[in-house]
Amino acid sequence: MILETAAFTVPPESGGEFEQALAQACGLFARAPGYIRHEIRRGIEQPGSYLLLVWWETIEAHTVEFRNSPEFGRWRALVRPHYTGSAEVKHHCLINPPPDPTRFRSP
Repeated sequence: MILETAAFTVPPESGGEFEQALAQACGLFARAPGYIRHEIRRGIEQPGSYLLLVWWETIEAHTVEFRNSPEFGRWRALVRPHYTGSAEVKHHCLINPPPDPTRFRSP
């Protein structure tokens, strides 16, 4: 499983519009093959800072399948007008899975 992180900087006056556009845009990749789930986080110290977390089955599900689909163009058209600069997109893999909680239960 791969975790995509996308960091956005949004002008304070555009936060509400960005959140609405992002919510609508996330429906586009939520139907994509290989999509697992996503979360959207807003910064506390910097409210114009947003982090989109998307879990994919493989990196190719995001970088090849979704990015080469018509939905990716629609995604950009919805979200891009609301943030400044470039979104910083990275992919991460899990290197230390949490322990199985059932392992510690008594019989």
